[in-house]
Amino acid sequence: MRVVVHPSALSKIIDFTGIDLRKESAGFLIGKIVGDKLVITDSTMTKHASTAAYVVVDDTEMAEVAEELDARGEGETIIGWWHSHPGMGAGFMSATDLATQQKYQKMFPQALALVIDPTKFLKTGKIEDLDYKLYTINSKGYKPVETEIAQNSDEILITTFKSIKNLRKDLQRIIQKSEKNITAETTQKIRNTTEAHIIILTLWTITLVITLTLIYLSL
Repeated sequence: MRVVVHPSALSKIIDFTGIDLRKESAGFLIGKIVGDKLVITDSTMTKHASTAAYVVVDDTEMAEVAEELDARGEGETIIGWWHSHPGMGAGFMSATDLATQQKYQKMFPQALALVIDPTKFLKTGKIEDLDYKLYTINSKGYKPVETEIAQNSDEILITTFKSIKNLRKDLQRIIQKSEKNITAETTQKIRNTTEAHIIILTLWTITLVITLTLIYLSL
């Protein structure tokens, strides 16, 4: 099955991970099956416990997010999870990551794990410096899954608009559920990130659309 990632979903993950690069962060992958494709249309941050070396997702939010998606009636659901490896690279999954992924694949066999190290990209802003990979697991361990970036400009613009629309709700949910466990400084940083994220998400997506169009026209 082909895996297609929409730029807005990836952009949100990049920005979520940038809130605090001292620790790993995590969230859900949102999407649906379209024909022979598993399409990642959006992403959200979720409550989690983490250090610089590991992250454990709080699955209590899964039902809440699933209900929100069902209420939208667009056929989207949680199709996996994402987490960051700041400064360590995206080329591996730890034992904790494997245990988490196993739970997701029991619920949804096609579930994916997206691992990302945004450190270099956040310094340079160059797409080629973005280090991320998607994985699935089997009896032998984890294996990478080939992916492609969505290239239909109409679909990209639609999913970007939806991602922006849902962004404030996503971040507000995290603040409300986490404010007893995080510092006031981090809470304010999350709030400040919201508006900047919307601008970055829009500009990054437009840039990527233009780049993909130019590549297509040069073929």
